[in-house]
Amino acid sequence: MATTVGLICAIASWGVGGTIISAVVVGMSTAVVASSMWGADGKSEVPRILRVTFAGALITPAAVGLIAVFKFAGVLVVVALAVTTPALTTKFPGRHAKGDPPARQPEPATPAVSATPSADGPAGDAARELGSLDDQALCLAWRRSFRLLETAPSAAIRLAIVDQRQKYLDELQRRSPEGLTAWLASGARASGNPFPYVEDARRRAS
Repeated sequence: MATTVGLICAIASWGVGGTIISAVVVGMSTAVVASSMWGADGKSEVPRILRVTFAGALITPAAVGLIAVFKFAGVLVVVALAVTTPALTTKFPGRHAKGDPPARQPEPATPAVSATPSADGPAGDAARELGSLDDQALCLAWRRSFRLLETAPSAAIRLAIVDQRQKYLDELQRRSPEGLTAWLASGARASGNPFPYVEDARRRAS
């Protein structure tokens, strides 16, 4: 019901066309993130990706529409709905029966995997090291990060790796926009190697 009211508010604020465009843009962004997180798990995760994409495409414009129309009251409604959604409340341990100790989660046998394959220092140091990598090493780090994404033990680590992969793409864009564009236009895969395209673009530029 809240989503329906929010969409009506969005239509009242931006019109039908603006609301549809917003839903499409948010849906595409959500699909990219969801595919990066669960796409490697195979066809069994396709329904989950579609559900998340559809929900994001509807809920986000609805939330913004509520805030746009009701101002502070809309913010309170959105926050209240967000903190009571089952997707969030299930992340926190519920109350246990009296006398029953809380279930102990098994500790991981190894430390959490760093989102950066080649650096284990602070985030600022890792960002600076990206600039010190040559093109081949940067492309290798991109490819290795896909393997880390496939084996990430939690959603939080997956998101961190997705963020790191975006930094790799940003660095490639900064260094060789023509090479990155050519690679993407060729039907680039998440595990693909952009180095031949970057190298070819540099050779043609020189």
